[in-house]
Amino acid sequence: MSEEYRSDAHPADQADDQPPRRTRKILVMLGTILFGTAMLGTVLPVAIWPGEAKLTAPLICAAPYTEPIVVSDTFHDSDGQSTNFSMYCVGDRGQYTEVGFLRPWLALWVLHSAIVIALVIMGGLWRKRPRAGEPERLAESREL
Repeated sequence: MSEEYRSDAHPADQADDQPPRRTRKILVMLGTILFGTAMLGTVLPVAIWPGEAKLTAPLICAAPYTEPIVVSDTFHDSDGQSTNFSMYCVGDRGQYTEVGFLRPWLALWVLHSAIVIALVIMGGLWRKRPRAGEPERLAESREL
């Protein structure tokens, strides 16, 4: 009888310090998703749609500053042309507060990551769903 199937062996003797392969696969996938959505979050609100930051207004702008405005400031210096994006929360009478770029960007990053993670989970569940007319797989059995 092989050592791994002996019933008198102590479970602590058989413990493996390495995480299971599934955990490693999930961590790699999560890291890839977070990196990809960070890159998306850098390109999308800066180059393609700066107004996307307005979607974060309910999270960031508090009363009486309820109207979000995204402003791009372009200036020229010895290094060339630079553009800065900043979000302002404006009130009914013109009063405003500057939010900046980081807080809306972080909120959008979380939103993009949540959407992609939900799509990946739904895709995994869709793949595991048994098809009509296909027999269910039996659980693997082991002989002791």
